[in-house]
Amino acid sequence: MNISGNELQMMVLKACRGIGIPVAQAKDVARAVAASPESLEALLLHLAQPLQEVNFDFSKGLKIKKICLLRDFSTCVDAIQSETVPVVIKSQLSDPLIVAMAALHGINVAASGTDLVLMKGSAKTPSFSKRSNVDLNNWTVLCNYAALTYVPETEASRLGGAGAGLTDND
Repeated sequence: MNISGNELQMMVLKACRGIGIPVAQAKDVARAVAASPESLEALLLHLAQPLQEVNFDFSKGLKIKKICLLRDFSTCVDAIQSETVPVVIKSQLSDPLIVAMAALHGINVAASGTDLVLMKGSAKTPSFSKRSNVDLNNWTVLCNYAALTYVPETEASRLGGAGAGLTDND
């Protein structure tokens, strides 16, 4: 299925919001996937994981345990940009989404045993693809996550202003 980069970016944004990722972080994820559409499959794996409490240790640099990449990667970016080094994500293997999100912020990713080490890299801005070929099954799953943002179709929601109402005369 061939879709525009903007359509992919907006659907990823909605899907992230559907599982409860804050708007700013969801926008970052959406921009990263739009710049690197091959990371979509990795994103779907992250969307399926339950949000859990993260453990940040700032005693010597930044060490992170139980990261929710979609929600917590911005903390890694802030730490790297403020020279809090090293930034280590404990027990995390690299995947295309991590690489895409790091590239968006000019961050290099290196493996160290079972951990990932993030460090300042080149500040080149990734180019966004105009069109992407997306697997139909992956697109369907992404749309299902995005649908979690929709207001339920009930009489109460209609009375509260959702939908077109009983007559649509706009």
